[in-house]
Amino acid sequence: MKNLRLVAKRVLYVSKLTNVNNKKIRIILSVILANLIVAIDIGIIVIFSALLTNVVDNDNLIVVFITEVIKNNLFLIPLIIVLRYLIMFADRMNMEILSLQVNENLRYHLLNEMYKKGNYSTSDAYYYLNTVSQNVSAFYKALSGFLNNLLQIIGYSIFLIYSDIEMVLYFSIGAVILIFPTKYLLSKGKSYQHLSFNTGKDINSYIQRVLDNIFLIKILETRKEEFNKFQTRLEKNKNAWIKNNVFGALNSMLPSFGTLFFLSLILAFFDFAKNLTIEFIGVLLRMFQSLGNFNNTLTLVVNSSVHVDELYKIEENKSPEKNNFFSINSNLQNAVEVKELSFKYFGSDENIFSNINVNFKKNSHTVITGPNGSGKSTLLGLIAGLYIPQHGNVCTYTDKIGYVGVNPLIISGSLRENLMYGNKKDISDNEMHKLIDKFSLFEEEKLDLKKFISIKNLSSGQMQKISFMRALLNDVELLILDESTSNLDKQTKDLIFDILEKKQLTIINSTHNEEDFNFDQHINVVFENSQRRLNLN
Repeated sequence: MKNLRLVAKRVLYVSKLTNVNNKKIRIILSVILANLIVAIDIGIIVIFSALLTNVVDNDNLIVVFITEVIKNNLFLIPLIIVLRYLIMFADRMNMEILSLQVNENLRYHLLNEMYKKGNYSTSDAYYYLNTVSQNVSAFYKALSGFLNNLLQIIGYSIFLIYSDIEMVLYFSIGAVILIFPTKYLLSKGKSYQHLSFNTGKDINSYIQRVLDNIFLIKILETRKEEFNKFQTRLEKNKNAWIKNNVFGALNSMLPSFGTLFFLSLILAFFDFAKNLTIEFIGVLLRMFQSLGNFNNTLTLVVNSSVHVDELYKIEENKSPEKNNFFSINSNLQNAVEVKELSFKYFGSDENIFSNINVNFKKNSHTVITGPNGSGKSTLLGLIAGLYIPQHGNVCTYTDKIGYVGVNPLIISGSLRENLMYGNKKDISDNEMHKLIDKFSLFEEEKLDLKKFISIKNLSSGQMQKISFMRALLNDVELLILDESTSNLDKQTKDLIFDILEKKQLTIINSTHNEEDFNFDQHINVVFENSQRRLNLN
């Protein structure tokens, strides 16, 4: 009963997240179609048994009625076969489309939540958006199949009880015995599904690690070591997946095997087997086929519930309103004030920052330095209100915030589209041309703003310049830079910062090369006893 309540809770939870229309109607439709298939299957078995043996069980009124109708209308036989497969097709497409819609809506929900909270690693984000959402959508399909097969079993059982209740009692004993190995196989399968989930997540993280450091790996020629580690992770995931599927296959095959084995014992060693009718055996085998499918869908429900459990972690991590920690005060003395701020990434037990306090002066240039992984980029995200901390608050004097990162956003489109990306103001072509000339973006004197650009036809310096120009066209007052000049030569850096200094902006600049800049304040992020501390110079 506890497990049933848990399944119901999960169904309601997924329903709330996915917001798919007419779910109940479509599941009810699937149930109706499943019961129609039961009725048709019983009819087909009875018809073929009567036609092939020319023997009818006169004590079974259902058999007599079906047989008489068909004998008088033989043309109905192929129509019934066609109808059966049309119903099966309709049922399958109904659930496939529902599963796809659940997947679509769930991925949208997850992306929206990750966008708002921001404390997900890239690998975790990809894994939840792709693997987890796909498996959760499979949960719905599996659950529907589980209910359909359960109802089919009930329908076949009613026919069998009506036909020969004594024989049904014998087979019921075998069915009860099968409960124990079924429970064991489900438990083992779920444990390996959980292991498969964790190893799959680890593989995603490792792929991100390799791709982020691919230049270094090539230069240092550490491919063999890295790929061996990756292969080890793939092996662990494969072994977990295989074992999960082994237990799932055994569980789905168990009912059919048990039925046929028990039936073979009856035929071999007991005289009353001669009383079994062909239609009884046919429906019995069909019922245990449904029981096998029942076990299979039950396995899928249990397996996909592992991924539903992971969604609960998303719900626990759900973002509060931004105003709870991030505020704007035009009368603020400083440009930014950070108070008692603590932050950690999703799935991590360790804080990146704990109770940090720091102020940034207006119209000043602050550089932030520190080793890789020290949390410089995370600190910038918190200052801009992009990440939501566990507690603490950030207050700024303006909402006109710009950002330029190490990988500038360049869309495949016109130069105007790139310069005006996210800009709601009406800016003249003349103003854009002046800025283009000031930044020495291209050598052409009369540049067409319709010029097509992409990451393929721009240098890294040109892409960075476009990002800075985009920020200036937005009239930003607080400019956040994250290794934004790491790919630029000194001449280009000097050009850009000469332009920025004349704008009287507040600049917060994360960099490894503080010596390249004239700055007013220096913050160094250091590790101390597994904690990060901010040193102000």
